[in-house]
Amino acid sequence: MRQIPVPGYFTIITTTVLAALVLLVSQTDVRAAESATLAQIKQDGQIRIGMYLSFEGLSFKEKGKLTGLEVALADILAEELSKDLGQTVKPVIVDQEWSQIIKVLRDGKYDVVFSAVIPSPMYAHYNVRYSRPYLDTGPVVCCREMDGKPVKDVTAEAGSLADKKVVVINDPAVRRVMRRAGIYVPADEGKTDIERTFPKSETEAEMNRAGKAVPLIAVKEILQIDEMPVIYKMIADGEVDAGVIDLGIIWWVANDSKRWSKKIHAFSQPIGPYIYSAVTRAEDEDLGNLMDKAVERMLKNPKYADTCKQWHGTEIFSWGLTADDFMK
Repeated sequence: MRQIPVPGYFTIITTTVLAALVLLVSQTDVRAAESATLAQIKQDGQIRIGMYLSFEGLSFKEKGKLTGLEVALADILAEELSKDLGQTVKPVIVDQEWSQIIKVLRDGKYDVVFSAVIPSPMYAHYNVRYSRPYLDTGPVVCCREMDGKPVKDVTAEAGSLADKKVVVINDPAVRRVMRRAGIYVPADEGKTDIERTFPKSETEAEMNRAGKAVPLIAVKEILQIDEMPVIYKMIADGEVDAGVIDLGIIWWVANDSKRWSKKIHAFSQPIGPYIYSAVTRAEDEDLGNLMDKAVERMLKNPKYADTCKQWHGTEIFSWGLTADDFMK
């Protein structure tokens, strides 16, 4: 029996079909790799941002309108994110009590946290991812003001707090940076020496390089308060000698607030460095990567410098720190 030759084009067709199948499978894998969070953001055309809206100066309501440093930065961030997604993505700010803001991220109430979060091992059990820093900042010394001048015997330096009654927000990060600046702060109850992981202030680092011991600055008393308005009143009324508050919070309060600006003086140089990072769930790796890209471009956006000048003082700090520096 004579064999019938197989036409050459059969091989070509077979190869083409196989290539198409491989491409289809690859595309399916890419689609499957996209997190549900990012897919929902693209579908809705909006990103839900967890933010505590009671930080006057940072994120708050004035005459019913959202305003503040982080509110303005969230708008710029959404603009930059839109460029990567090829569509307009609007920021939808979700108010959340700050003490629970990371926990509620895991519950799915919002897609990202953008609210004065300093990377910390304390949040490790929530399995989150930190973006590159969107703000280099730190706590500053502030005190009562009269006739445009500070009336308490303090300066921008941590050493001026010696033997003073000091009020701070009840935040472990502030306590850690105070310790790292050489101020004696009682250990957090039930906590380990987690402040050792915190980047050192420039002064302390220089002293260590010189082989000198870091002297402890003994304050008279440290009051740790949760409510910012209570802190402002204590400072303005002279109930305390000084406060140590995030620059991004206190700058507007001390310079532009109708209620407090003539009663509170804030120095502009932090006593030590820390950073704010956006926080996403670790499994939303694609969103986290997009956050990094958006933040990188945001820092170069002229709107960023203008926003910081308005809400954070005239100087933009560059500590050169990353989230990893706070996690070691």
